[in-house]
Amino acid sequence: MRITKVTTRNGDSGKTNLAKGEKVLKSDDIIHALGEVDELSSVIGVCVTLSKDSDISNFLMKIQNDLFDIGGHISMNLNEDSVVNIEMISELENQIKLLNENLDPLTEFILPSGNNFSANLHVARAVARRAERSTVQLYIDSLSNNPVIMYLNRLSDYFFVLSRYYNRQNSIPETTWKR
Repeated sequence: MRITKVTTRNGDSGKTNLAKGEKVLKSDDIIHALGEVDELSSVIGVCVTLSKDSDISNFLMKIQNDLFDIGGHISMNLNEDSVVNIEMISELENQIKLLNENLDPLTEFILPSGNNFSANLHVARAVARRAERSTVQLYIDSLSNNPVIMYLNRLSDYFFVLSRYYNRQNSIPETTWKR
């Protein structure tokens, strides 16, 4: 697809077209889910610019590509034949396991903190949770083993563990919740 014109005025009426050409209100659940996934990719883009580790940056960019595919899947209004597969979910789980290996067990809640990179990973985690909630609403009738929801759920876990890992690797103390 080649975009030659950004301003089309097609959305001035409060409606927008989905990938298959169907028009929906910009307040439709599907548009909310698309917006949350897009915002998540944008926050990840900030994290990429702040990362000093090329392996982490490359994996974050892979996630952005996955999210673009998920956005296309949502825009096509598909309930099956997901672009998300078990390998993508397993890859996130393996990354979480690898990053978590040498971290201290949690004894208290961690407050979002650290430096710009790790704090923005917490923003990504929160936006991933919001994207997941919007997607759950969208797929309310097909929640059982829905790979898109499973991917977004693992993704928020990944950002949390990556922030803890990064802080530990850089001797940045974790800020814990105080009662």
